[in-house]
Amino acid sequence: MKTALINLMVISFLFLIGIASSIAANLPFEIFQPQPNLDVKNRFYKAYPGLEYNVRLAVAGGQFPYQFTLVTAPSGMTIDTRGEVSWPNPTESDTPYQVTTSVTDSEGASQSVSWTITVTTTGFLFVDAINGTATDQGGTGTRSNPWKTMKDVYGGDDYDSKWANHHPGAFVYWREGEYILDAFFENNQVHEDGFRVPWSGRKPLVWITYPGETPEINFNSDGRDAYIFFYDEVENLYLDGFDFNLNGNYRGKGIAVGMNGNITVRKNIFKGLTNCANGSNNSHLFFTGGMGEYTSVQDNIASESCGYWLLGYDAPKTLVENNHITGDMPLPIGPKYNIQNWTIRGNYIQGQPAAEKGAIWLQNGGYFADIEINFNLIQTSGSDDYTVHLLTSNPGGSVYVNRNTLVGHTGASWFRSTQGPYVFSQNVIINNHSSPDKITRRYFDEDDEGQLVVSDNLVGDVSDNIVDSNGELMPDYAHFIGSRGHQLDSVSLDLIFTNGFE
Repeated sequence: MKTALINLMVISFLFLIGIASSIAANLPFEIFQPQPNLDVKNRFYKAYPGLEYNVRLAVAGGQFPYQFTLVTAPSGMTIDTRGEVSWPNPTESDTPYQVTTSVTDSEGASQSVSWTITVTTTGFLFVDAINGTATDQGGTGTRSNPWKTMKDVYGGDDYDSKWANHHPGAFVYWREGEYILDAFFENNQVHEDGFRVPWSGRKPLVWITYPGETPEINFNSDGRDAYIFFYDEVENLYLDGFDFNLNGNYRGKGIAVGMNGNITVRKNIFKGLTNCANGSNNSHLFFTGGMGEYTSVQDNIASESCGYWLLGYDAPKTLVENNHITGDMPLPIGPKYNIQNWTIRGNYIQGQPAAEKGAIWLQNGGYFADIEINFNLIQTSGSDDYTVHLLTSNPGGSVYVNRNTLVGHTGASWFRSTQGPYVFSQNVIINNHSSPDKITRRYFDEDDEGQLVVSDNLVGDVSDNIVDSNGELMPDYAHFIGSRGHQLDSVSLDLIFTNGFE
């Protein structure tokens, strides 16, 4: 006999008036990217004639899923169900093109954003590791005479080059090939994290891969062993389409972003963090920090990490969406310090996280509040491995765990009156732990159990066969599709998981 059950504990008045209203009102409905009233330093606002313009809106809050509509757009531009905007053949014009997009959530609330796109060859640079020419050999960084190395894009490899303005505000198209960290290195003795390439707003901050190509940034080649630190006026940073290969880098760090704002990291591959010897507890493939708002991390693929994939400090109003994280990674997604107004949605995580941590691990540094974890599919290797583990700050605000499929250990700790509430609602939770709702508690002095709100989850043991190996509900439970777990409906999983995930 199947032991799966629906946990229908009604703990607050919100649930008496309907679970849909509590979910819809978790976070404010807002478009994070693009922001209106910016200029051509921002990727959304400029395109190169004849090369595809491809961006994706970043939206949080309200009730997911959303409907996207192009209200005003140039001929040939489209938007798909995920908010991805494509314009295959932008045409140069003396007048910027007007774009307005409307986003409607599942309760009918709407938001819109307008921006302009200047189509021009001005302010674009090109680098080609295979067919380019170094600056000292006559390369100019144009499309017809591209540079060859990262050093060319940076403007040198000596101390003076760190402080020199070298095409600030320009967009760089990177062609196929391997690029090593051959720009200026500095030894950061203050934090003892070794050599790094300090990349500031004095350099180009929009890195785009040439359509159809995937250039590799090799962090441990030709004796260069460091990480890239984006800092100091790096608003409008945009990294799209790269293979970031740490290649056993001794530093134990990959991409780090500080002092940010309007940051986009999408469609990249992160791999090769196999050496955490010099990384302490913060080894990472990607780090986002600083106090700037509006960070979007979408459609990336990550594997091979002995530490974090994503490590988060500060950075309010961050969306982490539709990323695929695979392999036995100790800390796939780790919001660690001062995390406020984050949405972690539609990610696919497989593997074995570190003991007592989790695939999504909210830690207890600084102040945590207004966090939504929803529509994720997490499958850990064993039932004792945490899928979601909440260990948040004191004091701290609300954390909502809604509509996820969690195959593995799930838990929360510290229920003081100054923390939470922690809300687990409409999830599918599968593990062999003895708790009736399959959520493990760890208690401390002055606990307030009322701060843990659990309602309307579909739960059971592994042997109940509630989901298949792909995390989809089995036929006996198919009537829960669209109301429990990450599945929207029987035909729309591609809306959640993209990039050809298999």
